[in-house]
Amino acid sequence: MKRVAVLLAVLGVAAIGAAVARGLQFRGAAKPGVHVLGIDVGGDNRGQIERELRGWGNQQVTIRTGGHSYRVPRGWLVSMNVGATTSRALAAGSEIALVVPSRVDVVPVVGRATHAGNVLDALARTGRAPVSATVTLKGTTVVVTPAQDGQQLDNASLLRRLSRDTTVVNAPFKRLRPAISDAAAQAAATEARALVAQPVQIDYHGARRGSLSSVQIARALSVDAHGNRLAVKLDGDALAKVVRPRLGKWIQRAHNAHFVVSGASVSVTPSRPGRDVDPAQLASAVTAAAKAGHVARVELGARQPDLTTAKANALGIREKLTSFTTEMGVSSSNRIHNVHLMADYIDGTVIQPGEVFSFNDVVGPRTSQRGFLEGQMIIGSLVLPSIGGGVCQTATTLFNDAFEIGLPILERTNHNLYLSHYPLGRDATVSWGGPDFKFKNDLKHGILIKTSYTDSTLTFTFYGTNEHRRVVAQTSPQTKWTGPSMNYAIDPNAPRGSAKVVKGTGEKGFDVSVDRTVYDANGKELRHDTFKSHYIPDSPTTVYGPGRTPPGPYIVLPSKF
Repeated sequence: MKRVAVLLAVLGVAAIGAAVARGLQFRGAAKPGVHVLGIDVGGDNRGQIERELRGWGNQQVTIRTGGHSYRVPRGWLVSMNVGATTSRALAAGSEIALVVPSRVDVVPVVGRATHAGNVLDALARTGRAPVSATVTLKGTTVVVTPAQDGQQLDNASLLRRLSRDTTVVNAPFKRLRPAISDAAAQAAATEARALVAQPVQIDYHGARRGSLSSVQIARALSVDAHGNRLAVKLDGDALAKVVRPRLGKWIQRAHNAHFVVSGASVSVTPSRPGRDVDPAQLASAVTAAAKAGHVARVELGARQPDLTTAKANALGIREKLTSFTTEMGVSSSNRIHNVHLMADYIDGTVIQPGEVFSFNDVVGPRTSQRGFLEGQMIIGSLVLPSIGGGVCQTATTLFNDAFEIGLPILERTNHNLYLSHYPLGRDATVSWGGPDFKFKNDLKHGILIKTSYTDSTLTFTFYGTNEHRRVVAQTSPQTKWTGPSMNYAIDPNAPRGSAKVVKGTGEKGFDVSVDRTVYDANGKELRHDTFKSHYIPDSPTTVYGPGRTPPGPYIVLPSKF
C-alpha cells in the first residue's frame, strides 16, 4: 500500500508538472480544442487568430433562392468584429482542456455589413407579394379567384445562416398572408349570387312597375375590398337609371335658383325641389327583395337642385362690378356668328370664390359639330381660314373685365400681330389644345358673367359684391421696333414643289408692357402685375409646297385649315 501511495503521489506531481508545462506552452494563446467558424485556433495567439478570421470575410458564399444562385464574398453581407471574436476565442475553454482536450465552438461577433442593402434587395426581388382572393362577375356568373400566399426574404435569419461555417446557404423566406382570404371571398360570392339569382319586381304604391332583370342587377353590383373582407353592394344610381323611366309621371324635376339682372342690380329667383327616385332607398329595397320575396317597394324622395336659393344668396351676387366692350372691327358674318356663340356659352357662368375660370374649359372645343363656322386665325404673320375664328375677340373682352376689377390673371398670351381695335397691350389669344386664358376669383363672393352683343360689339359684365378695390394701370411706350422681313412656311396642302409669296401689311412689330397695381378698400396694395406683349411685324411670307426646303427658319401650316 505504501508503494502504491508513493506511486500515486509521483504521478500526481507529474500531472501537475505537465499541466504547468502546458499552461506555460498555451500562455497568451487559445486553449486546445477551441474552434471559431470551424477553424481550430487552439494554440494560436491573438495575431494568428485575427489573420485567420479576416480571411473568412473574403470567402465566396453561394446563396440559393428562387431557382437562382448568387455567389458573393461573405463580407458583402456579414461584417465580423474580428477583435471581439478573437477575445472570445482566447477566453474560451477551461484549464482542464490543457490536460484533457475538448472541443469548444466560439460564437463569432457579427452584424450586417454596411453595404448589404444592394445584395439583400436583389435577393428580396425573388420573393412575391401576396394576392388577395377576388370576386368578379361575368354577366350573372359570380367567379371567385383564390388567394395566393406571398413570401418575403427573412433578412435576420439569412444573416444568422451566413454567420455559420458553411459556403452554401438557402435564402430563408417568411410566409405572407393575403389581406382577403378564400373564406372571405366565398362569403362575398354567396351574397352576390343571392342578389343576381332571379329578377326583382318594382312596386310603387301597390302597383307593379316592371322588374329589374338579373343582368341589370349584376351591372349595378360591385364587390370591393374593405380591410380583410369584401363588401358587396348595389349602385343605387345605376339602378335608378333603369327604374326612373318607369316612374316618369310621378317624378318632378328640381329647378335651380337663378340670377336675374335688372340694370346694375341682381336678384335671385328661388329654387324649387323636385321628387325623384332615391338611389340609396332603391338599393336597400332591391337588396332586401333579393333575400326574400323578390319585390322591391320603391319610394320617391325629395330631390334638391344643384343651386338652391340659400346657396345662390350666399354667393353674394348683388350688383354690377365692371363691364367691358370690344369692337368687332372688320368681321365676316361667320366670325360674328362664332363670337355670339361663344358669348352664349359663357353667359350665366358663375365663378365661386377661390375658383379658377378657364376659357377653354367653359367654351369647349370650337368644332363644326358644336355649331362653329369657318373664320380666321393668325399663324406666324399669316391670316388663315379656321373653324371657330373670332375666339380671341371673346378672350380679349374677358381679359379686360378681369383686369379692371383686379383679379389675378393666371394665363394670358398676346396675339402675334398687333390688332388696333383692341386696347394696346391688353389683348388675349387662345386656341384649343394651345394657349388658354385663365383668371382666379379671389374675391370673398361669387362672380356672375353676363353677355350682350351686336354685330359690331361684344360686352361682358361681371356682377358680385363690390369690395371697392382700386386698379391703377399704366401702358409703357412701344419699344424694340422691328421692320418686316421675309418669313417662310411649308403648306402640306399646296401643290408639290410650289412656292408663292403672301404679302403682309408691312406694319412694324414692337414690344409693349402694361403695369397694373391693385389696392384694397383701405389702400393696401394687393398685387402688382406686368403684362408684357411682343408683336411681330406683318411681314410677307413665302409659302412652299411639299418637296421644297425654305432657305431659312420656317413654320409648318396645319394640314387642313
